Amino acid sequence: MSELKIITDNKYRPVLYWHDLTPKEQEEYAYLEAVDKGFDVFFRYRKWCYYLGDFIRVDYNAPFKENIPFKGWDGYHANSFFSGVLVRYSECGDAVKVATYIS
Repeated sequence: MSELKIITDNKYRPVLYWHDLTPKEQEEYAYLEAVDKGFDVFFRYRKWCYYLGDFIRVDYNAPFKENIPFKGWDGYHANSFFSGVLVRYSECGDAVKVATYIS
């Protein structure tokens, strides 16, 4: 198995809300319930809008925590079997640091 490579520019990207999205982006996420649209959060990375609800939390309390490949990150979203996106929330929670991972 190849080593995991994490690529980031270490910049925080602002968290966006429904009203911050373009009409095209809103259309992409139209499946979200209307009640939740005020509370759902997104961010833009590499010309794509991501919904943070699609990310899986990195759980440090899991029995296999010694083998967590994404140590130091809060969540991940797989784009393929070999790559995806990592996020780390800022302390105040109004921004995310984003990285691409490739194995």
